[in-house]
Amino acid sequence: MSIKKKTLIIVCTCLVLLALNAAFIALLSMPTIRIKGEKTITINLNSEYKDAGYKAEYLGQNISKDVKVEGNVDTSKAGTYTITYTINKGLVDTKVTRTIVVKDLEPPLIELKGATEKYLCPGTKYQEEGYTASDNLDGDITTDVQIDNQTDQIVYTVFDKEKNKATAMRKLYYEDQEKPTITLTDGEMIQITKNQEYVDPGYNATDNCDGSIKASVKVGGMVDTSTLGTYKITYEVSDKAQNKTMVTRTVQVIEPVNGVVYLTFDDGPGQYTQRILDTLAKYNVKATFFVTNQFSKYQNMIAQEAEQGHTVAIHTLTHSWNIYNSVDSYLNDFNQMQEIVKNQTGSYTKYFRFPGGSSNTVSKKHATGIMTTLAQVMTEKGYIYYDWNVDSGDTHKNNTVSYIISNIKKYVKGDGSYIILMHDIKKNTMEALPSVISYLKGRGYTFKAIDDNTPIKHFKIAN
Repeated sequence: MSIKKKTLIIVCTCLVLLALNAAFIALLSMPTIRIKGEKTITINLNSEYKDAGYKAEYLGQNISKDVKVEGNVDTSKAGTYTITYTINKGLVDTKVTRTIVVKDLEPPLIELKGATEKYLCPGTKYQEEGYTASDNLDGDITTDVQIDNQTDQIVYTVFDKEKNKATAMRKLYYEDQEKPTITLTDGEMIQITKNQEYVDPGYNATDNCDGSIKASVKVGGMVDTSTLGTYKITYEVSDKAQNKTMVTRTVQVIEPVNGVVYLTFDDGPGQYTQRILDTLAKYNVKATFFVTNQFSKYQNMIAQEAEQGHTVAIHTLTHSWNIYNSVDSYLNDFNQMQEIVKNQTGSYTKYFRFPGGSSNTVSKKHATGIMTTLAQVMTEKGYIYYDWNVDSGDTHKNNTVSYIISNIKKYVKGDGSYIILMHDIKKNTMEALPSVISYLKGRGYTFKAIDDNTPIKHFKIAN
């Protein structure tokens, strides 16, 4: 091989080596981009996306400020988004990407109705109290709830459309932890008069698991009615699980009062009048009914009231305030009701009560001075009207049974005569009546129906 040829080979080899060396140097001098955090990120729909950042270097220098970031993430819409980080240094561009997946990651919500821990009677089955399931995107998904009835718990599971899972549990304990209930007839405190025979008003006992356990009640204590004082009667019962309940009744033996009670019922007869008549018969009490024809289908009960020895008196035919428009309008209403009373009882009545009482001010809207005039006219015609001195409160807003009873106890005190206003069209009046009578009898009061010997109670007329 000639020297010239050898020289050419050496030169070419050197040039190739130089080119390879230049390429290697260029490769080593390319900029680098390192993104912080994961290359693929999944975030919740409607959440805030904040880029974790990046770092770019070239020949040992930080050139992060030269990086161009492209791409947008709309977190209000589910989908896959790409963020591109690019820098141009050296011979080529350097580019890296980050993938952001936006999807619904929020699990549904299961809400259980009733307690999450239930104590059940042994041998019984839990009766589902209900549940609801909702999802931030899918809305109401209650119908998708799957229920797993296990021995000691119930597991509720639901998935939304993105397969996010929610679970709720209700624990079940098969043991009776609830005490029985003892209910005392006529309440926990009663009064009877000296030397009156004490007869226990009665009681009832029930248990959530055992039902009626009245027969198991043990009654202790005694009442000496010959001696004034306060006595305690105890009632104790246990259920099969040995849960025990004890209540105490206080019995006060007092001196009898010299008082008379006139129970008066307005606005009927109505749907509760029969039960009220039954109660009056049971306790051998006579009362007075100021009747209307508001509920004409019960009109025949007026005859029954009279037959059972009660006083039938007139309240109004219609119970419309328009009867106070004039004397004639009042008398027209009154006389029509009087004829009904005559047809039902065989005779007219001379006793009556003004709607709203003689002191009502509603009548002012219809005719000035009408109550003053009517009181005079009716008295001249031989009629006798009665107001009251005790309002049972059965038409008040808070007209519960206990309120009616306590109201009468509050205002019927000591000797004297008491005309009590009640309404036989009120259910709570019907239910309170036995306790009212029992209490007043225990205090020694005598019950009478209104007659010619009844002390007249009149309000001060306000119109």
